[in-house]
Amino acid sequence: MRVAAIYDIHANYSALEAVLQAIKKANVDQVIVGGDLAWGPEPRQVMDLLMDYKNDFIFIRGNVDRVVSYRYGKEKGLDDFTAKLNQWCSEQLTEEQLRFLKRLPEKTILNIDGLGEVLFVHGSPRSDEEAIRINTTEKEIRPMIESVSQNIIVCGHTHIQFDRIVDDKRIINPGSVGLQSRANGACWAILGPDIELKVTPYDTKEASVRILKSNTPYKEDFADHYLNPPYEGP
Repeated sequence: MRVAAIYDIHANYSALEAVLQAIKKANVDQVIVGGDLAWGPEPRQVMDLLMDYKNDFIFIRGNVDRVVSYRYGKEKGLDDFTAKLNQWCSEQLTEEQLRFLKRLPEKTILNIDGLGEVLFVHGSPRSDEEAIRINTTEKEIRPMIESVSQNIIVCGHTHIQFDRIVDDKRIINPGSVGLQSRANGACWAILGPDIELKVTPYDTKEASVRILKSNTPYKEDFADHYLNPPYEGP
């Protein structure tokens, strides 16, 4: 089995569309969507597209899928920015789409050619909000992964691609499809029999112009992120 892993779409329709086109040419057997689907500028468009694949792809839930589907706001201690965008994103989705997000599992395991069993999570094996970053120390990571029997862990949440070893575990982050850092394109990965970190270009200018014409909250911030992906970390 060869698997395409796409994480952290963050309601970026143009980036998702470009990656799905690239996957069609990549000769993969399965696609896993690793969470954080609908929090961003085009949640309805992205969910409409993904629902076409709800019986074909494997989905796991990210932290913002949880907060959007349950309509978490400031009563949960969220800041104004996050609470406002959560509410707006929730309002864009259908009840079927919200139920779909609520029911997604937090993790899954696949047996992949050349790699064996691979654990897919959103944040860390302990929590969808816990971050394994490109520069998180091994000392910090060890308690997060100590109960994992698989030798390979695929995670997201931090939006930066990496492939690193901690003790006997290989930890892969495919990067973010929709809110990428350190990359001028939509990031994803192919697993089996090797691991390939991929970056697919898309028309960031066109995506930004379209968003700026919409009623998306904080649309200027999203448009700027697409055009000028941040370089975060060391």
